[in-house]
Amino acid sequence: MGFAVLSVVLLLIISLVFRVSDAIRPLKEGPMIDAQGREYKTVSLEGSSRPTHESKTTVRVECTEVSMIIFIQADFYNNGRLVSPQELFLGDAKYWKNKQCQALDAGDGEYVIEADLQDCGSKLMVIGNNLIYSNNLILSPVVGSLGITRATGAVVPVSCHYKRVHTVSSTVQQHPPSVSISSEFPMGSSPFSLRLKTDDWSAEKYSNTVYLGDPLHLEVSYSGLDQRKLFIDLCVATLTADSTSVPRYCFIENHGCFVDARDGGLNSVFKPRSTTSSLQFQFDAFLFQDDLRNTIFVTCEVKATRQLWKSSPTNKVCNYINSSWKNVDGLDGVCQCCKGVCSKLTSKDDICDTLTLGPFIVIPRK
Repeated sequence: MGFAVLSVVLLLIISLVFRVSDAIRPLKEGPMIDAQGREYKTVSLEGSSRPTHESKTTVRVECTEVSMIIFIQADFYNNGRLVSPQELFLGDAKYWKNKQCQALDAGDGEYVIEADLQDCGSKLMVIGNNLIYSNNLILSPVVGSLGITRATGAVVPVSCHYKRVHTVSSTVQQHPPSVSISSEFPMGSSPFSLRLKTDDWSAEKYSNTVYLGDPLHLEVSYSGLDQRKLFIDLCVATLTADSTSVPRYCFIENHGCFVDARDGGLNSVFKPRSTTSSLQFQFDAFLFQDDLRNTIFVTCEVKATRQLWKSSPTNKVCNYINSSWKNVDGLDGVCQCCKGVCSKLTSKDDICDTLTLGPFIVIPRK
């Protein structure tokens, strides 16, 4: 009897335990209550699928010999919200209205900014054999009429790196200063050449960097089949390859007068001729005042004449030495017109051309 009663009691206890366990299990899976009485629910992340954004670069930079080109994805933050080109510019706030510093729509959800290396507040650093042009790409979100914005601003450092010897950028290998020829000659067939030379004139120089005040050594040659004498009518320095651009500085003018020597160029001089078909000259590297750009292009108007031995006010090579004009080819009298305006007498047999060499990167001394 006692054993039967004990068995019934044990069965009742076991049944009660399982019923309580079943009652507790849904509570564990349901809402929970924190210490402040707020209801919350924990969710396992296992097996869940949350949307994720691909990690891709939205800004990339290409460097040319004279410019920095920045490509920006409209989906700047990779979050599906597109920025507008009006919100992107290069440099600090004072450049945001400068057209060259603003982004343009390139299509396919991409914007582009192309600026000269010295524009938009770019900074130049010289570290060892490296030249580094650095700047900041600015994202400045548009503020709505109610004073609200739906995106945060950003500053993205961008830079172009070059080697002082065998100039190389981060993406594009550069070459020695290149010559562009504008004349009636088909491409590659001009008999004239303009080259940068080493300090001892023995070879072509393959670096386009020079320190401010150091001399640049240039050589113009004529390589036509017939024998002719080379002359330089005019040479002008500009910040771009456009010889008519402003600012510009004409350092040889008036049909062969090296006026830079008269105007403070201590090393500006035509060298004695080694052949009649070539001319070598040098001048000190300079910068244009109040302009942050430090590239120089040189454009020269040259001609080759059959008058091999005769000098004239049109055909002359005149240096300014000790406050007077001297002709490299003798007969100093033909250089006296350098004090005024020299007559322009050309022969129909003369061969003429225009050569542009550059860019030269002029590095200020510290």
